[in-house]
Amino acid sequence: METFQEFKIGNGSIVKGDCLSVMRTLPDNHFILGFTSPPYLNAINYDEHIEKIQGIKDRWERQNISYDEYRIFLVERFKELFRIIKPGGHNVVNIAPVSWDGTRTALPFHFVGWLEGSGWQFKEDIIWEKPIARDRRSGVLLQHPYPGYYYPSLVAEYVFVFQKPADKKSQNNIYWNRSEEEKENNRLDLSDYQGEKSKNVWKIRPLAPQENLHPCPFPLELAERVIAFYSYKGDDVIDMFAGSGQTNCAAEKLGRRHLGIETQQKYVDYAVEQLNRVIAHQL
Repeated sequence: METFQEFKIGNGSIVKGDCLSVMRTLPDNHFILGFTSPPYLNAINYDEHIEKIQGIKDRWERQNISYDEYRIFLVERFKELFRIIKPGGHNVVNIAPVSWDGTRTALPFHFVGWLEGSGWQFKEDIIWEKPIARDRRSGVLLQHPYPGYYYPSLVAEYVFVFQKPADKKSQNNIYWNRSEEEKENNRLDLSDYQGEKSKNVWKIRPLAPQENLHPCPFPLELAERVIAFYSYKGDDVIDMFAGSGQTNCAAEKLGRRHLGIETQQKYVDYAVEQLNRVIAHQL
C-alpha cells in the first residue's frame, strides 16, 4: 500500500503525494468543497522550477505533453473528487486558456464538458479580473495598426463553479439542514456586497513573483471568497493541487477543516510555513 507524508497543522493537513492516489484513500461524501487551480498544460515544468529554486538549473523549460494525456490526467482526478464531495457540495476551479507554440488552447471551455461528463453540474462562471497584470500582447497593434493585428492583453482567468447533485432537491443547497446557530455563525458581511462582489467579475490583485515561492499561485483573497460563499465553519475543504497552500491558509483563517495535496516537497514545506504564519497571526 502506498504511503504518504502528512503534515498536520491547525485545522487541517498538507499531504505529499499524487492527489489521485491520496483521494482514493478518502471516504465517500466527506468534503463540502473542493477549490483548486490545475497544473497548466505545457506551461510550467514544476520539477525543473524546483531545481531552479534550489540552484541546480539556471532556468526551467516547458514540458510538452499531449492534450489527450492532459485531459485524461484531469478527468481521472476530478472524477475521484466527485466521489469524495458530499451531495450538494461544490467544486470550484480556477482555470484559463493556455498559449503554446503560438496557439491559444480553449482549455476552460473544453474543461466544462469534461466535468459534466463526469457527473458534475455546471453552476456559475466567474471572471477573475486582474487589475494589475503584465501586458505582453496589446502592443502588437501599436507596431502594426491594422485589422488582423489585434491581440488583447490577457488580464482575466475563469473561476468555474460545479456542484455534485443531490438525490433530493431539499439537499441540493449546503444551507439546508443547518441549525439556526450555525446559520447565524456564518452570516456573511454584505456591507460591500452591492459593489463588485455581487457580480460575476471579481477584481482581485494577483500575486507578484516575489510574494510567493510557487510560479503561479492564486491570491489568498480569491480562495477566501470561494470558501466563504461555498462552505460553513467546520466544513471540510480540499485542494488536490495545493501548490503553496493558499486554499489551506484561507480555510484556516475562516475556521474550516482543510486538506491540501501536493507532489513537490519544496512546495509542501513552503505551504507548511505559510500555514504556521497564519496560525501565529491568529493567536
